[in-house]
Formats: sequence, structure tokens, C-alpha cells
Amino acid sequence: MYLIDRFALRAGNEKGEDEADTVGCCSLRFEHVTLEPPNKVTFDFLGKDSIRYLNTVEVDPQVFKNLKIFKRPPKKEGDMLFDRINTGLLNKHLGELMTGLSAKVFRTFNASFTFQDQLRKLTPGNASVVDKYAAYTEANRQVAILCNHKRSVPKTHEVAIGKLEDQVRALKYQKMRIRKQMIELDPKLKKRKPELLEYESDVDDEWIKQHQKDLVEKQKEQIRKKFEKENEKRQKEDQKPLGDKELESRLEAADELAAQFAKENRSGTVEPTGNQTIEKCEKALEKLDEKIYTLRSQREMRDLNKETALGTSKLNYIDPRMLYGLEGANFRSLVCLVEETWCSDREVVC
Repeated sequence: MYLIDRFALRAGNEKGEDEADTVGCCSLRFEHVTLEPPNKVTFDFLGKDSIRYLNTVEVDPQVFKNLKIFKRPPKKEGDMLFDRINTGLLNKHLGELMTGLSAKVFRTFNASFTFQDQLRKLTPGNASVVDKYAAYTEANRQVAILCNHKRSVPKTHEVAIGKLEDQVRALKYQKMRIRKQMIELDPKLKKRKPELLEYESDVDDEWIKQHQKDLVEKQKEQIRKKFEKENEKRQKEDQKPLGDKELESRLEAADELAAQFAKENRSGTVEPTGNQTIEKCEKALEKLDEKIYTLRSQREMRDLNKETALGTSKLNYIDPRMLYGLEGANFRSLVCLVEETWCSDREVVC
């Protein structure tokens, strides 16, 4: 019970000979536990779904002494560590102490307790939704680590990280254009704030030109898709479809965008659009900074969780009521946004 309670180990169930050699606390064998005086214990075994559990922990002196007794000769490799108990006997004993109590309840309790404790520690006062979600994800990650919920790194991980980084660069490029527009609106800013003309980190001329090409191609693709949908609609309504000349006419907007980018690259300036003002530019920069912060937060979370499976702890071990009424942060809207599964599966009213 000490090992199950302190380290959230599964109790372990009996299985047939044709099943994988996975074990839990009650079915640990001699070779699964290594002792290092004065009180360090290393567990190394295959848990549920053949996920390796490898962890070195410190235990109370009496526990270390008992484990040393359980491993002493004539016990050897292949022998059961706790050879006089199984999960059935353990759960029967716990059920006699309290109705419904089982070894799994301790694991669930520890997971929920860890989540609640981490959430309070990680959530800053007056946090934004982005910060709340980051705290929520990190707290959930700590629960997944506690419960040994692992996964192999997804094959698409590097691609996904690359896409997020490109999105950040694209936003930085937008910031550069807005700052150049500010210089055009107020030429005095060139001397007062020379940093407005500085390049963003990891955004150079080569990347800018490629990004501009991508933007032009993206606009062309959007024009073509819209054109095709219109023709589909016209066909359903028995109307004459739009011709190729109409498509070519619409694609001129993309050509104009390409010409605009070429002009900006030659002159190093960006002309303000419409009724743009310095104040509007500053507000636009603030919004872009918020988007960059959000994307960076997503990138960090994705990278931290590449080998951690968050789904199991989120659905089976964490009580959603913990997200309500926290001091300094109201998670009511957040749980409705990111935890819709609780609303349907657990009948929680958002």
C-alpha cells in the first residue's frame, strides 16, 4: 500500500500465459527492484500496455528494510517479490475498511491531488486564457508523468513544430511591415525610434522573399477555390458557368500583391493603407505580440508533451470540478473551451 500510495503504481492483475509480461505492484518480481543504501529504490518493469516504468525513488527506512527482507536469499531472479499477496486479497482487505475502496482509488486520488496542487502553483494571478491553458496542460503533464502515461514521439512532431515556428515568423514579418508603415506616417520616428527598422530575429531577406511568394500562391489558391465553388453553385441553379477570362481577371489581385511586395523590397518602405494612424499601428502591434505569445506557448507545450500521453489522465484521473473556484483565476470558461469531453461524457454542467 505504501508503494501504491506514494508512487501511484498500479496494483497489477493476474493474466494468462499468452499475454505480455506486464506487471504491477503486487506482481513485482525479484529483478524488478534494485536497492541502493541507505534508502534508494529503483523500479524497472513493463507496466500496462508494455510501457516501461523506470524510476528511482527514496523511501522510508522501514520500507527499505522490508524490501531488503523480501529480496534476501533464497529468493532469486524470477521469484515474486510479494509472494503471499495478490490484487484480489489486497482489494478485499481495502473493501472491508471502506465500501468501494480499492487500490485504484489511491492512484486516482494521487493523480487528482497532484493536478490540483500543480494548478494552484502554476497559475499566475490575473492570468490570461493562454496562461491558464498553459498551467492546465503542465499540471496535466505532471499527472501523466506520475502515472507513467508515455507514448512514442509522433512522426509528425518535427513538422508540427516547424509549422508553428513559421507562423511566428509570419507574424514577425507583419510586425516589420507595420513598423515601416509607422515610419511613413511619421518620418521623425526614424531618428526617435531607430529600432522600428530593425529586423526581427530569425527573419532575413531570403525568408521574406520566400514567404512573399507563399502569400501570393496562397491568395491564388483561395481565388481558384472560391471561383470553383461559385461555378458549382451556378451549375446547381442551371446557370451558365463563369469562364476562364473571369478567373484570370480575379487572379490579377494576386499579381498586384506580388508587384507590391517587389516594390517594397526595392524601396525598403511600406505604404500605409486606408485611414491608418500611428495609434492603430500600435494597437495592431500589440495584437500581433499576443498572437506570437500564444503560438510560442503552444510550441513549448507541444515540445514538452511529445513523449507524454495526456489523454488518459485527462479523461480518467482528473476531477473537472478542480477547475472551478480557484483563487486568482476563474477556469469556468476555460474548461468549457478545452474540456468538452467532460461536458458530454461526465455530464458536467458548464
